[in-house]
Amino acid sequence: MEAWQLAEAVTLRPEAFGGMAFHRERGITLEVDAEAYRFLCTCREPRPLPPPGHPAARLVPQLARLGFLAPAEDGRKAEDGRKAEDGRKAEDGREQVQPVPHAPWLGDGVTLSAPETVHLAITARCNLSCPGCYVPRFDAGPELTTAELHGLVDQWAQMHVFQLAVGGGEPLLREDLFDVLAYARERGIVPNLTTNGMLLTPDVLRRLEWAGVARVNLSWNGPGGGGQRRAVAQALRMLLDSALQVGVNLLVTPALLPGLPRLLARLHALGVRRVTILRPKPPAIPSEAGAVWYAANRLRRADLLRLRAIMDSWQGVLALEVDSALVGLMGDADPATLRWRGIHGCAAGRRMCTVWPAGRVTPCSFLAGPSGSDPSGQTLNPHSAFRIPQSQIRNPKSAGDVRQVDFAELWARGENWNALRDPTRQPQGGCAGCKIASQCGGARCVARYECGDLFAGDAECPHFGKGATCAS
Repeated sequence: MEAWQLAEAVTLRPEAFGGMAFHRERGITLEVDAEAYRFLCTCREPRPLPPPGHPAARLVPQLARLGFLAPAEDGRKAEDGRKAEDGRKAEDGREQVQPVPHAPWLGDGVTLSAPETVHLAITARCNLSCPGCYVPRFDAGPELTTAELHGLVDQWAQMHVFQLAVGGGEPLLREDLFDVLAYARERGIVPNLTTNGMLLTPDVLRRLEWAGVARVNLSWNGPGGGGQRRAVAQALRMLLDSALQVGVNLLVTPALLPGLPRLLARLHALGVRRVTILRPKPPAIPSEAGAVWYAANRLRRADLLRLRAIMDSWQGVLALEVDSALVGLMGDADPATLRWRGIHGCAAGRRMCTVWPAGRVTPCSFLAGPSGSDPSGQTLNPHSAFRIPQSQIRNPKSAGDVRQVDFAELWARGENWNALRDPTRQPQGGCAGCKIASQCGGARCVARYECGDLFAGDAECPHFGKGATCAS
């Protein structure tokens, strides 16, 4: 009887609902119930196929097709290879450290025991000054050192964090970037990078390949002058000629929307196959300049409807993804299908979080304000003749500082994140009757900005109830 074994590139992690399996080479995450997770755990060693009628029998073909299971002979070679690697030193003399078993807080079925992905803003420094940037340039304290970042990677490896999304600022301004990326890969965490592309050179690309970066996302945020546009286009060509996986993060504004089909056609002609559509977000740290920028660049309901029509026409030509603030565009989908596809909408503080340059941990990059206020103690709302008092803001502040408390403890206690993690809390207002509300969650940073309430709902969503207003 043919035998199978868990593929070498698969990481398993228990959760309250069963467990998760992550394929480090394919970037695929599976969530399974307790019975299926127990079966996957038994596949760490070669085992025969389950007999017909066994609950796991129907899983094996799907797991094999996705690359999670391999024939035992190949699996045994992989296992032998792993054993041979134990104790070897990397080229730079470091020990090859394998992730160790960890008994984590198992979450509650809504909040995971550890993030799927940690967003690491490795620096606030940048060589550009994009007006809609979410990064607070006044993040207090010096940047985390190389040693501190290595220590964080060790903690994430023990927790079985799957992926590390490194950004900034502009991450290529960090002199130790490649070392941190390589160390994450060494510890079994898949590193990805987001860059504006202005500092990419052939040597930088070779170093990114050496570091084991899985994917480089180039931010296309409406490059400014002609010289900048040419530099970004040249960076994209270099990336596409490299061995790296390439994606384009496309910030869609009302000004870009009419030309979006032409831009998608241009990217496709260049060889881009994966594009992530981003929605303009309100400033994480309220300011007059940020409020003015957001007022001019936010997507209204008519814009979102037009965006959905454009994306529908390009599905199948490009692999189009959307950020969580655009999940509402899928309101016609079946909720079970969204769950099966792993679409969870706003996952801030439940499935992911952000670590800032000086060590603060927040639920996401757009819920980063330490107080949610401007210097006057009030939150800006450019669409009102008044300002929302600070007392009305339900703002998930920083959970703490990784220089003072272990990351695992910060994640488990989620201080100031209770509302985000409460399974009974659902978006209100016109979102209340939406059939995908539990998968979408609304654009909470937009709701907070508009109404001072994370759960007020997203009034710009095409499926938002007619005539709905802020719940608060």
